[in-house]
Amino acid sequence: MHYALSEAISNSELFVLYQPQVSLEERRIVAVEALVRWEPTGGEVVPPSDFVPFAEQNELIDPLGAYVLERACRDAAKWQGLRIALNISQKQFALPDLADFICSVAQENGLKLSAVEVEVTETADFPDRTAAIDQLKILQMRGVTVSLDDLGSGNATKELMEALPVTRVKLGRPLVENYQTSEGAARLRDLIGAAQALGLGVTAEGVETKQEYDCLRALGCDLMQGFLFSKPLRAEEVMDFVETSHAKWRAI
Repeated sequence: MHYALSEAISNSELFVLYQPQVSLEERRIVAVEALVRWEPTGGEVVPPSDFVPFAEQNELIDPLGAYVLERACRDAAKWQGLRIALNISQKQFALPDLADFICSVAQENGLKLSAVEVEVTETADFPDRTAAIDQLKILQMRGVTVSLDDLGSGNATKELMEALPVTRVKLGRPLVENYQTSEGAARLRDLIGAAQALGLGVTAEGVETKQEYDCLRALGCDLMQGFLFSKPLRAEEVMDFVETSHAKWRAI
């Protein structure tokens, strides 16, 4: 896989899809999350859950991350008023100038830094935690939104939210789908309450049903994404979808 993935990155064989995020207050799409996909020539689509960890373990995460960053910023610069959310691997924080790199790529593509969101996972094991926090602080000071992603995959606490320089937290699908159990509902309330107490925004991902939507809205989520709203879209589909979807959100 190493050679094939390396060649796919070099030859631009990967592609990026964008899943909309809907603001419950504004009832419109305000952001999209960039999701990388790989379909080898003559082969089946390789799930990101397979090739991204492989890239992390085989020194390919930096070129893969740079590829997605460049492509996503180039696409997002064409969209007015949408923030682009980018998943940053813990391994990428080994780069001492990661914040500068992210900002330079965005600006070189004509994208305002206020239109960029960087997502780091709750379970990230940074090569150097102090250095990683410094990089996140630089991004935040320059106007980039920093999010703590995939809450529920580990043991997120208010202390973790305080320790990292984040402005938003993102609830993972496993947490969302367990809302009907007493334990799951309590966990949701605790995490959302902790985030709100710190003045953080709350995004829920993987929202698939009206029941999940109602529960999460009542608990205070301000942004949502998932198949209830839209599947991941190709770049050329995004603006058409934005322009035709307002009536749907107002009806939910």
